[in-house]
Amino acid sequence: MLRTPLLALSLCLLPLAAQAKPTAEQLILFFGKDERVKTDPDSAQWQPVGQLETRSHQVCTATLVAEDVVVTAGHCFINKHGKFDPAISFTVGLSGNEYAEQSGISEVQVDKGFLAGLEHRPDGTYIPKKIANRDFAFVRLSQPLGRSRGVIPVFAGDSAALKQQLQAANWKVTNGGYPLDDLNHLLVHNNCQATGLLADGRLTHRCDTLEGNSGSPMLARLNGRMTLVGIQSSAPSPARRHKEDNMALASPLFYQQLQQFIQQGKRKK
Repeated sequence: MLRTPLLALSLCLLPLAAQAKPTAEQLILFFGKDERVKTDPDSAQWQPVGQLETRSHQVCTATLVAEDVVVTAGHCFINKHGKFDPAISFTVGLSGNEYAEQSGISEVQVDKGFLAGLEHRPDGTYIPKKIANRDFAFVRLSQPLGRSRGVIPVFAGDSAALKQQLQAANWKVTNGGYPLDDLNHLLVHNNCQATGLLADGRLTHRCDTLEGNSGSPMLARLNGRMTLVGIQSSAPSPARRHKEDNMALASPLFYQQLQQFIQQGKRKK
């Protein structure tokens, strides 16, 4: 596969020589052990997963779910001042100083209820619990990277059906993304443990994640096929780790809106 040198996606994407050793606080967030594995982003399962960058150089992980649409977390598009921060690029096959393909962005849709419900305080912007299950966003690419990279299917059933499927899979999921401690490499936690589906539709889990993993796919093998069953949303502070697992948004929360967004793009063509 032809690969392109990574010139400068942003100041925070400087190449790292190796995966950094976790700090003490990160180890707490990792439930005592870092089980992430550096993974080839061009392997079949991970080709649709890439890194989003915003105008203010924030980075998140996103997944191709249609030839020109990726799904990610809504908070990825809120800058440190609490203002909307549009995406400028989506990069796939990112590994070290090279990447496979990159696209500009033509549209970003963040849930309106999520944006309206954010709390802006002097010390930052906060996501109240009442809108935490609306932390999703859809991004339309200017280039249909899904034609070459493929797409990951999204679980289309309701919460009851998802719970049944996860129980059949022993609540095992896999998460992969581009985290803060190694922004230029795909790090994957295989077969990590989902721990429950909350009444508000969020999926709790114990996959190792950091900043940069926001929006990353929660995958489960359903009927023999890796399927996106959620997207990473949040993790507690190290001080609260003993009380809380990580939080992802399960696909039933956003599936219908996602399909509408995909269809809107098709009608515009």
